[in-house]
Amino acid sequence: MKVFPASLFSPNGNEPYLDRRVISGGVSLSEDETLIGTDGGGRVVVEFSDFDLDDTEVARAWDAIDAYMDGGLRAIIVPLCDTPHQPAFSYEAVAHGDGSSFSDESLYSTPGSDVSLAADAGLRATSIEIDIAALNGIPMGWFSINHPTWRHRCYKVAEIISQTDTSATISIRPPLREAATAGTAIDFATPRCTMRIDGEMRAPRTMGYAEGGDLRFVEDMTGSYS
Repeated sequence: MKVFPASLFSPNGNEPYLDRRVISGGVSLSEDETLIGTDGGGRVVVEFSDFDLDDTEVARAWDAIDAYMDGGLRAIIVPLCDTPHQPAFSYEAVAHGDGSSFSDESLYSTPGSDVSLAADAGLRATSIEIDIAALNGIPMGWFSINHPTWRHRCYKVAEIISQTDTSATISIRPPLREAATAGTAIDFATPRCTMRIDGEMRAPRTMGYAEGGDLRFVEDMTGSYS
């Protein structure tokens, strides 16, 4: 699957959140209202705004991604782009021992987090046990799991139930989209989700320059990905 190139389009605004649906179950004689959740734990949404498309090649890439997504008919992997609020270390580029790089001038890189499932977790689990080898702070915020069938899915930590220096049990929302086995990697550094665009991807031209309109992505639930 393709990844939405958020870093290329440089949005100045972004907001990942859980879209919840609740209905009223009625009001009692004491005027207390009962609320009922109808969304199965919520659906991940990401909104981006204020894009920089001054570069002609970037504007062309914008148009190409718009065509690729077919107005929401084709899913795409979307990074949440909220690194400052993630409990992860900064990526570090490291050269060979003699200071040289690889032939393509790239360097070794270290992951921003090293976390995995400590025990098997079933479909729709709302709490999971994790092993923590490297994490910058407590296990809060967003993380993602690359599931075999449902691909990348994002989850938000709702509560730390228990924690030691190397492990934790956390409550999550939404419930686990697919069962996962012990040892499955959990990405707190660069969480990303399989989504579809909700609305148009406009880029009106003014004085020869393109200006990207606001974008809204919602978690895709078709379950068919390649």
